[in-house]
Amino acid sequence: MDLQKTACPTALWRPAFVSLLLTMLLLTPALINGFPLVMDDSIAYSGQGVGWIRSNTAAVLIALPYRFVGYWALPMFNAVLTATAWLLFYRGFSPTAPLVLALPLAVLSLQPLYASAVLVDSWFFSAIAFLIVAIRWKSPFLAMLSGILLSGHASGLLLVLPFSLLATLAFRNLRMLAMPGLAIATLLLVNTALEHKYFPDVPRLGQTFLASRLFSIHPELLTRQCGGSGDTTLCAAADFMAQLQKDPINAGRRDFFWDIARQFPQGFQLDRFERQHARPIIMDGLTYEPMKTAAVIAADLLSFYAPKTTLDFIPVLTERMPEGFYQSAQPQGLWQTEAVRGLCTALRYTLYIVTIVALLRGWQWLSREERIWTVLLLLLSFGNDLLFAIISGPPDRYHHRILPLLSLIALIAIGAIRRGRAIVASKHQRLGDDLGYIGSQH
Repeated sequence: MDLQKTACPTALWRPAFVSLLLTMLLLTPALINGFPLVMDDSIAYSGQGVGWIRSNTAAVLIALPYRFVGYWALPMFNAVLTATAWLLFYRGFSPTAPLVLALPLAVLSLQPLYASAVLVDSWFFSAIAFLIVAIRWKSPFLAMLSGILLSGHASGLLLVLPFSLLATLAFRNLRMLAMPGLAIATLLLVNTALEHKYFPDVPRLGQTFLASRLFSIHPELLTRQCGGSGDTTLCAAADFMAQLQKDPINAGRRDFFWDIARQFPQGFQLDRFERQHARPIIMDGLTYEPMKTAAVIAADLLSFYAPKTTLDFIPVLTERMPEGFYQSAQPQGLWQTEAVRGLCTALRYTLYIVTIVALLRGWQWLSREERIWTVLLLLLSFGNDLLFAIISGPPDRYHHRILPLLSLIALIAIGAIRRGRAIVASKHQRLGDDLGYIGSQH
């Protein structure tokens, strides 16, 4: 009885202590920086107000804490959310690997960088972890929470839908769709409700981003649409983008859409472009020099895994930030130094190696369910990279957001290795006992 009383508190405080350490670790980059890491998009997620270009889920969720801690609200939320996701996945999946492994795995997957940022990229990990646990526990609450988090980015539905269907096929159980279905319904409900409440008459830029991707590869698409529609701003935009592409500093860029929008604020209205020009450019771009488009997409996909790491936390932003930003290390260029970017590359490649080695050594000890989830997580990770290679291309943060999923795979595999070693040790022990018994009979 005394042993049970001692074990129970120990079983509770250890995960709690690791979760607290992980939360603090996830906020370390922001503390080093002296301010949360930001980019121009951060305003839309900060909680200071809603905007029509980006999803408003984060802006609404963080609005209240933003009043008290400003830009720190979202990073603090991210850190607690991510640590909770690690803990629930650990408990829900019951790996035999110790939870403390989440600390180095989180670092290897660059989670602290994105948890410390006023961005929602870190939500993807939490959403998928919650969804897997929701399926195993049959938890509607976690499924709905996953859906809310997935609504924070337009890619959520595009990735979770095939992931859920593949899971159902792999497990050959239609009941598997219940929790993913609830998550998807929540995602759609949240997005619809927020759009209806804040911007009922303004279209989301769903088609604009793909059109931008295509005309960033082929500026001629703007000229062709200019001729077809009579909108001369598009011709001027094509000439302007051609000039931008000549500058070596813009090599590899695929986001000239924002430069054009700033250069022609009156003639290049985003909502009008979405309604009138995006779809025709997409339809034209699907058949215009498809081999060149495919080559660029393939190159961008491979660039995600290349040694060179790029971070979006640049020193100079176009949007006005709070005063704390200008006193931080980011405007001094800390996150663009070769040392920091080289460290990120080293961590990322170490994660690749750890995941591969753990899978190779632990595969034989994985259960059928663990193998299925491992394959599904690998497919989801590659699907994420392929999706963004098609619709966006760089920056690297689109690939970085799936690195924590590789950490989950590594955790599962390491748990299987430990389980396998225990089985082998038990067999050796039984064999030794049997030999000892036989010897005693003689």
